[in-house]
Amino acid sequence: MKHNKLSNMRLRLSTLATALLFAMPTFAADKTIEDLKELSLEELADMQVSILSKKPERLADSAAAVFVLTSEDIRRSGYSTIPELLRLVPGMNVARIDTSEWAISSRGFNSRFANKLLVMVDGRSVYNSLFSGVYWEALDTLLPDIERIEIIRGPGASTWGANAVNGVINIITKNATDTRGGLATAHAGNQQSGGAVRYGTQTGESGSVRAYVKYDDRDPEKKLASGLDIKDFYGKRFGARGDWEPSSDDALSVQGEWFDANAEDPWLSGGNLMAQWQHIRTSGAEDSFQAYYSRFEMETNNENSQMRELEDTLDFEYRHQFVPLGRHDLIGGLGYRWQRSNIHSEGLNHAEPPKRSYSRISAFIQDEIALVEDRWFLTLGTKLEHNDFTGYEIQPTIRTRWHPQANSTLWASVSRAVRTPNRAEHDVAAEQLALPPDPSTGGLPVYFRTTTNRVMESETLIAYEAGYRWQPVKRLGMDLSLFYNDYDELRTLELGDPLLDPQPFPRWIVPTTAENRMQGHSYGMELTADWRLTDELRLQAWYSLLKMNLNVDEGSNSLESAEIQKQSPEQQAGLRSALNLPHDMELDLFLRYVGALEQFKVDDYVELDARIGWNVKDNLSLSLVGRNLLQASHGEFGTETILNAPPHDIVRELFLRAEFKY
Repeated sequence: MKHNKLSNMRLRLSTLATALLFAMPTFAADKTIEDLKELSLEELADMQVSILSKKPERLADSAAAVFVLTSEDIRRSGYSTIPELLRLVPGMNVARIDTSEWAISSRGFNSRFANKLLVMVDGRSVYNSLFSGVYWEALDTLLPDIERIEIIRGPGASTWGANAVNGVINIITKNATDTRGGLATAHAGNQQSGGAVRYGTQTGESGSVRAYVKYDDRDPEKKLASGLDIKDFYGKRFGARGDWEPSSDDALSVQGEWFDANAEDPWLSGGNLMAQWQHIRTSGAEDSFQAYYSRFEMETNNENSQMRELEDTLDFEYRHQFVPLGRHDLIGGLGYRWQRSNIHSEGLNHAEPPKRSYSRISAFIQDEIALVEDRWFLTLGTKLEHNDFTGYEIQPTIRTRWHPQANSTLWASVSRAVRTPNRAEHDVAAEQLALPPDPSTGGLPVYFRTTTNRVMESETLIAYEAGYRWQPVKRLGMDLSLFYNDYDELRTLELGDPLLDPQPFPRWIVPTTAENRMQGHSYGMELTADWRLTDELRLQAWYSLLKMNLNVDEGSNSLESAEIQKQSPEQQAGLRSALNLPHDMELDLFLRYVGALEQFKVDDYVELDARIGWNVKDNLSLSLVGRNLLQASHGEFGTETILNAPPHDIVRELFLRAEFKY
């Protein structure tokens, strides 16, 4: 076994060395080392973000718990996947389940299929309508092509619509103009290897295009209790983007990609094509139009059942930003989304009907009112939607911000958001192993059998938030966010009486039905301090607190009420340092604390990730990355589908990365 591991390591390092040999001829790099220096606190505060209102505004002026991961944060993290990057966001609940599966949420309700976090790439939703969540293993964008990741902790439904309940993430990729030239990157280590090649060039007088291919291979993690290997993962992805400016008033972007993500079960594949157009009128008003088509295919196979879903999505959105009218700054828009789901199933699972189409029509309006010029602002907005599951949904917000001084912002908000039912709850009847054969069950396995519920209502949230941003001195920035969330009509899984089913094999069946029989509240805080001690050293520290109190209606026998609030840590903390060393060396450290998860008997833990980087030339860099360095292994999350199953063992990792630009 040891010999095989060493052989695999040698093979991966050989592959990496070969990639470097091919990369040795040098050309002009698109960015020098000086271009990659950290933004100052003033530059970060002035950064334009659009996640809160779909229009550019200063990060410091956002009346919400907004956080941004910059391209430099991404580069210096050493991470190779988007879920790992989200560990850096204060208060995000990020837990690795196994080789490729993750549980990620904001402000509680964490699970493999967390359903209250809306995730997008350049404004294109990757939220899966079958189960209301994200397949993170399929979200494997080339990290050097990411300009920034904008995150809202808290609701964003007045702008983005249904399912933006506890958080919103928008991954914004770089304009093709900024990625001219070539890029080759490769990494290899004891748990993973991969590589990518990207090339961009100018087209005509005002356009640029780029294309890339990437590949990832990750070894299995191990089960903590048995030590048995579980599934590995390999992924392939191809993508391209083009950007043009036909005139000084117009901008056009077209992008698309195809991917294949194979973790044995499930197997995921798909692709998408998106076009975006922006136009500035002579009056100063702005129009924008976005259209995309995506196809997503998911296939699961186990001993007793198979399911394959093919989902097609067409989405259109138009936005208009008005010329400011006195104290009013208005933006509005219309949207239409059509989806078709085709489910083929065999064995214990089935969908009725197998094929179904559904649509959503939406409109939003937002008005930012300057109550006191440059000091006090009030924002009123709402999103009105109609969907085929629950009909009309209204999701309003009221936000205010006040600048007591030029270096501080005090803000508060009240918002409503909904999570609409998904197709699985509405149409899919499935069985899932709950307990393996055991003497207490007569030697028979126990399965949960879900039944459909076509009268489910939307889960609702009323969120009360407040925050304060303050830069007391030039090199220190502080950010405090407080929240109180009031939930109603939350989903429960109501249990029926066990029954013995002899077909197609003997087993105990526990019927379960999704209903809206839970309510409750949560509250907490996130505190961040960003300190630039010197031009060469940056420290960022954060702490988050989450308290949840959920209860079910009288007569409910759901297991979810008490359990879901034990699947997110009450306390988390992080400390990042970025140090520029002599001779173009870099040292990056991330120390994190994550509280215990009672539901899965996962202990709290402290872990350290590290990166040592060397910018050999302007166009060649090497880095050694270590993850989970303080322990040989630890658990982060449990297996939700099997009762009392132990967490997977997340092991220490080391890998070498090389990046070459030409």
